Amino acid sequence: MTILAGVSVLLLFSCSNPFAERTSESIGKDSVILSDILKQVDSIAGWSQIDFEKLGIIAKMAYADTANFMHEKIYPCAKCFLRPEAAAALIKAADIAKKQNLRLVIYDCYRPRVYQQKMYDIVQNPDYVAAPGNGSKHNRGLAVDIALADASGVLLDFGCAFDDFSEKAHYTYQGISEQAKSNRKKLRDIMVEAGFEPYKNEWWHFNYSTVSYPSDDFLWNCN
Repeated sequence: MTILAGVSVLLLFSCSNPFAERTSESIGKDSVILSDILKQVDSIAGWSQIDFEKLGIIAKMAYADTANFMHEKIYPCAKCFLRPEAAAALIKAADIAKKQNLRLVIYDCYRPRVYQQKMYDIVQNPDYVAAPGNGSKHNRGLAVDIALADASGVLLDFGCAFDDFSEKAHYTYQGISEQAKSNRKKLRDIMVEAGFEPYKNEWWHFNYSTVSYPSDDFLWNCN
């Protein structure tokens, strides 16, 4: 994406996004230029697609594969969409991790409400999957499920796997190694510094709560 194209994207945000001024301020503070990373997709105002390759993020989009708790592929392809403010914060997190010789690993981003319903029908436990009535931050494009890998791409030990819906997933669970506890803290510190809020029952889940958006049904294409 050229700088001129990046400016055009930001203009689109400012016309359609009531929080664009706040986003522009955060751009100036980040060492990675937002306009060079985010993509406005299909002229859908207010959504940004994360470019995994440019950010050095490892894409493990769990629901675009069968390697998830449902053992079923429910996303058409592995794309990550977020609201612009959350996307800017994720860029900051990737930059912080890089300075520590680490890489972000992403399992999930925006999740359409139709998929939220499908997950809830299986789990039926709001401690781990939000009830579809009010929806979750995922349905608003304001949440990410994330882990850390070393510079070579090897996943760090977090004591249990992503989507382990048990007490082992709780951030404060004590029945894991000291190294796993340290890695959970390292991930939390990075995400909090970038502007996200942790969720106590899932070490991998982080919300961006500075802004608010309604739940959405936007379904992306794979062209």
